[in-house]
Parts: sequence; C-alpha cells; structure tokens
Amino acid sequence: MYIERRFRVWFALHTVPPRLRKALGKARFAASLKTEDRPTAERRAAVLKAQWLSEMAKARTGNGDHVTRDAEFWRIKNAPEEQRELMVAMLADEAQARVEQAAAREGIRDEKDPRYEALPVLAQEVRFVQIATGQLVPFAAHVDEWIASLRGEKKSARLKRGEALAFAEEFQFVQDVERKAVQRWINNLPAKGIKVSTIRRKLSDLRSYWSYLVSIQVVPENNLPLEKLALPKNNGRATAATVRSAFEASDVVKLLAAAEAQRDPQLADLIRLGMWTGARIGELCSLRVEDVKDGGSYFVVASSKTQAGVRQVPVHSQLKPTIDRRAKEARGRTGDPYLIGDQPVDQFGDRSRAIGKRFGRLKTNAGFGPELVFHSIRKTVATLLENAGVAEGVAADILGHEKQTITYGLYSGGSSMQVKRGAIEKVRYPRS
Repeated sequence: MYIERRFRVWFALHTVPPRLRKALGKARFAASLKTEDRPTAERRAAVLKAQWLSEMAKARTGNGDHVTRDAEFWRIKNAPEEQRELMVAMLADEAQARVEQAAAREGIRDEKDPRYEALPVLAQEVRFVQIATGQLVPFAAHVDEWIASLRGEKKSARLKRGEALAFAEEFQFVQDVERKAVQRWINNLPAKGIKVSTIRRKLSDLRSYWSYLVSIQVVPENNLPLEKLALPKNNGRATAATVRSAFEASDVVKLLAAAEAQRDPQLADLIRLGMWTGARIGELCSLRVEDVKDGGSYFVVASSKTQAGVRQVPVHSQLKPTIDRRAKEARGRTGDPYLIGDQPVDQFGDRSRAIGKRFGRLKTNAGFGPELVFHSIRKTVATLLENAGVAEGVAADILGHEKQTITYGLYSGGSSMQVKRGAIEKVRYPRS
C-alpha cells in the first residue's frame, strides 16, 4: 500500500499479488484520496487499505485448496493442551471414515487391495490431518517475523519477502521443499526469462529464510534442500549483450539535446546533473535545497546505497547555472524542497522511478539498446576522469566508490574539496 501525488492530488495504490489478479480482475487497486494534504491522504488511505486487504483475503480463500482451508480451520496447534489428544483422535477417526466410505463406493473391501493405496481421497485425508495437527508447516508461516529480524533497507526487505512468498506459491509447505523438487523449479526458471544472476539472488534470499527456520527449530539443521543445486549456464553472447556500458561523451550531449527538443526540462536537467557529477539517479532525485552548500559550489549526498556514497560533490562550473536555477525554483515551491521536484514517490520511497522511465524511453527512441541506462552516464564520467589523468582515489571520492586499498580506504579522510574540484573541472564534453 502506498500513496502517490498526481497533479497535486494524492492517490492510494495497492499492488494485487499475481495469483489473485484473475479473481479480482485487476493488477492493482487505485483510488483518488481527493486531497492535496498528505496527512489527510494517509488517514483516508488507511481506510482503503483495510477494505482492499479484506477483498484480497476473500479472493485468496475462494481460490485456495479446500483441503488446506478446512484443515487450517481445524488446526489444533493453539488449542488447550488437555484437549489436543482428543481432537487429534477425532480428526483421525473422521478422516479414516471418509476414506473407508470412498473405498466402499469403489468396491474395495480390504486395505490390502492394491487399489486402496491409489485412492485420491486417501492422500487428501492424510494431508488434511497433517495440516490440522501442525505436522505440515506452511512455507510462508514465518516470513513476516523473518523480515522483522533483518536490518536491511525497506526496499531490500520487501524484495526478500516477495521472493519467499513467490516460492511459497510453488512449495506450499516447508515439508514440500526437497532438493530434487527445488532443482526442477530452478531448471524451469530460464524458460520464463529469468537470468542466472536473478536465480542466484533468489536462492540467496531463500537460504536466508531457511536459516531462520532452522534457528527457530521449524526444520532440523541437517535438512539442507537449498544447497548443492546446479544453476543453468550463462549464454556468453546473451550475457555480453546485457552488460551495462558507458555512453560516449558525444552520445550524452545528443541525449541532452533530445530531452530539450521534446520540452522536458526536468529530464534535461537530470541529465546535466548526471553528466557533470557522475552521481546515481536516486541520489540526484533525492537532492534538496538544503543539500546545496557554499552558494552552490558543492552539494552533499546525505543518503546513498553505500557508506562511501555519502559524500560532498563539487559543482562543475558548467553545472552551476543549473544548480542555482533549480535551487531557486525549489525555494519558490511549497512542501517540495527537491531540486528535481514534482516526482511521484513509489512504495519504497524512491523518487527516481518515473523520471527514470522517461529517460529509458528517450534513450530507446534515440536508438540505444538495453545495455545503456542512466547509470551508464556515471560510467561515462568515470571514463572521462580516468582519461584526464585523475587519480583513482580522487575519482572514487567524487563518485562515491569504495577505495580498494587499506591505506586510503581505511585510514584516509578523503580528498579535499579543492582537489576534487580541480578533478571534476577536467570533465569535458564535445559541443553539440
């Protein structure tokens, strides 16, 4: 559930899980909150969230396996201890009676009859009792408490939770997770367009969750179905085609001209910020007026994906007019202090997604392939710094990269602003 501002009015949105979209007839819920005030919007969104969650719960129940639903209803895990033994015996007797009735209808009089073991109802009733008595543990049962035990970023935690819940759609119970079955699942992923690197990440998240299940004694320590699995081999040429590349300096100038030609000043200024600083798109979209220091001579990246990313970046002389203009415009807006203003915020608090998609369309229309993205401009700046003879440690301080040596990486306080300014001024682009 998240809220997003569109044309000054707030909207509530909630993504529908893929398995429920057919039943609900939609991929997400969306509704106008009919207010420009964020606190009011958040209060109204809370009401919608409860309503939408209820609708999804009904859809989930309506589409679920009836054996699982009924057994969950009869689950005795939390029943008073003195009643559990009796409840288990009653459930077992009822299940056995249903099997015997089905066998009688098929003309089976003896459990030794080979047809008895093949009765579908037998497997169904055994599963019913196992679920109801807690012998089978739903794979997703402890996902939320596992996520709460992690100390990662909100977006990272949400992705991990999504991976675990998606896996639970294939493996409903912990006891269903066996190495042979998991290997078959892996083997089918490439046909769905999932890359080996993504499969590796999925397994990493699932192993983390499995370790948590071991720690709370849901599964034994020697049960390791997610280990010793064979990953599909990369297709060398296909992998090479998707490696992120750097734009040529002249290409960046062309993209800037294209953004100006289609009258998208925000995107044009974002490209300017990127081409003269090498900063990440998320860092640039998070820049506030208060982050611009010393009359616009440098800005502070206060939040980044890495510790090294928190840094002070000198403003190139070619960029200063843009910084000054953007800062002035931001000061004139109410409730929006960002240099790249009026950007919708996604459920992870990311302000760069929408404008990033606009850049994607721009570069695609300009004839550039999938190996070139906004991050490629960062690579361009790194290349220009290297070709200008800038020391690697200084370039790392400007771009927010970890230094690889112990002396500079661990003990150095970093390059001075004067040194960084001299380095960034060496960045040059051809005139369009």
